[in-house]
Amino acid sequence: MADASAACGDLRIVDFSQVLAGPYTARVLAELGADVIKVEAPAGDLSRRIAPKHDRGESGLYTWANLGKRNVCLDLARPEGRAVALDLVRASHAVIENFRPGVAERLGIGWPAVHAANRRAVMVSVSGYGSDSSRREHGAFAPTMHAATGLIEYQARKGGAPRMVNLPDARADLTTALHAAIGLLAALRRAERTGVGQYLDLAMFDAVLATYPETPFELLDPPELREEPPPYDAGPNGFVAVAGPPQHVWAVISRAFALEDPAPPAAAVPSKARLRHAAIERWMAAQPGREALIERLTAAKIPCAAVVSLREALTGSFARERALLMDVEDRRGGTRPVVRLPYRFSETRVGAVRPAPRRGEHNDEVLREVLGYDPARIAALRAAQALLAE
Repeated sequence: MADASAACGDLRIVDFSQVLAGPYTARVLAELGADVIKVEAPAGDLSRRIAPKHDRGESGLYTWANLGKRNVCLDLARPEGRAVALDLVRASHAVIENFRPGVAERLGIGWPAVHAANRRAVMVSVSGYGSDSSRREHGAFAPTMHAATGLIEYQARKGGAPRMVNLPDARADLTTALHAAIGLLAALRRAERTGVGQYLDLAMFDAVLATYPETPFELLDPPELREEPPPYDAGPNGFVAVAGPPQHVWAVISRAFALEDPAPPAAAVPSKARLRHAAIERWMAAQPGREALIERLTAAKIPCAAVVSLREALTGSFARERALLMDVEDRRGGTRPVVRLPYRFSETRVGAVRPAPRRGEHNDEVLREVLGYDPARIAALRAAQALLAE
């Protein structure tokens, strides 16, 4: 079991999911102390192969989404494999899966089977559009969900882009993962009070739109695009983002630093905005360095930040101050950096107690310690090819 002193140290979770939304949900819970048992198919989690060409072994994506878990490799197409899976369910508090709707049932690990095996267990099923929707058969990955939820179109419309461009991240997966973790913990609280678990059907479509902060403006009649002024070009000091409407930003900066208004009183509003933006940029470019510029703006109570690269954000001096990165085993004899989870409790530890597992790495350990199987039974499962490993 995981550390009993951790926040979720008394929980055991069976994770049947792969790629991102489900696995990241389980990683969060593992680092909060839960004993997460990843049940992986013989073909392996697809995220092991979603990696740059130079990234071999346990890919960075797989490592990032699966820290802290134990791994049992089962062939659920075989009755012996399904029997072991349900034994794990009986010994656990929660189940996570993200197959297309209906697949878990065909594999013998759907909600009816889970509830029959363990009345107290809760189950979270993540799918693109919901198990009871007209799109239930549609596959769902982040790029397609960004299209279906309107994020691609909205991004292009708001930015005035000449063509549609997908979001450069897996926002749909990770937004859904965090909702799945919240929902699972809420369902567990109810199960503690009632002694009966329940099923959570979580659609990525719903999760993305429930979390997207532009929806209140889009639902106005007519829709209203929030103005987002571009970062200021501070010349040798790079780019600087300042929060707030342009009129307010000009009023505060011009007053704080005695900037003369370059706009004629009778100028049209767009012309005034353009001239004032340029005046702020000239002032920023004249400052003696990026840090000095940010310090002056901060002292004037102007919320701002230098535009930095993702690499700098991850490895720069402030990231080091925050101890943002931790080194984990790369399963090739070395280590690789991974961003820590953001939770900093006053009393409980957060962090991975083990590296991302190899396929089937903990077969014997889990079946022996959690299920009480003896060596002969484990050997029989191997002989039946229901239990496999790399």
